[in-house]
Amino acid sequence: MRALQVLKNCLFLVLLFGMDQLVSIPQLVAAYTQNHHLFLFFLIIVYIAIAIAVIVFFWQFYRYKIKKNHSIYGDLPPRRVRTQTMLLMVLVWMIFMLFQIWYTNQFKVNISANQLAIEKLFEKLPIWTFIDGVLVAPVMEELIFRGIFFELFFQTDQPVIKVIGVIVNAVIFGALHDTGINFPIYAIMGAILAVTYMRTRDIKCSIGIHILNNFISFI
Repeated sequence: MRALQVLKNCLFLVLLFGMDQLVSIPQLVAAYTQNHHLFLFFLIIVYIAIAIAVIVFFWQFYRYKIKKNHSIYGDLPPRRVRTQTMLLMVLVWMIFMLFQIWYTNQFKVNISANQLAIEKLFEKLPIWTFIDGVLVAPVMEELIFRGIFFELFFQTDQPVIKVIGVIVNAVIFGALHDTGINFPIYAIMGAILAVTYMRTRDIKCSIGIHILNNFISFI
């Protein structure tokens, strides 16, 4: 029975990821039709509508699971503790950025397919791509891969289980972004975001670091 529930949760997570990808369709279509201004305006409206609908659904489901599970993530630590944790995780993220530079130079890492696709979109639709990559994508990905993920699979407060949860989360997050030599970079980033969420118990904190990371990637 437990195995069946895990399978159902896995399939549901795949469905949520599909909804996340659905938001990008109007943007991909717009990249090849940007000279048709009226149609481009229509696609922007469709994108906004889908993005809002998907984010609202993710948020409502996330809050529902927290209440249903009597989740530890529904019990926020004091603001002072969250602030201190955030400052620590930002420092960890800065160290990670230095590691990323070293790793890229040391192993002559080429740009990942994921980043290359984003850069091509940015050339055609700079403002749209920036907003999507820096604001919309981090919110959706954190709700799926941190908030909902841990409510579906790792609800316990046991340290060993939490460590396993971070590792599994990091592997999934990394693999969905790149399965080649860039995988460690994305996996470590996923681990940082997962630890941020676990330590603060506040999805807004991991969203904040994700936004910061993507913003730096764009400039």
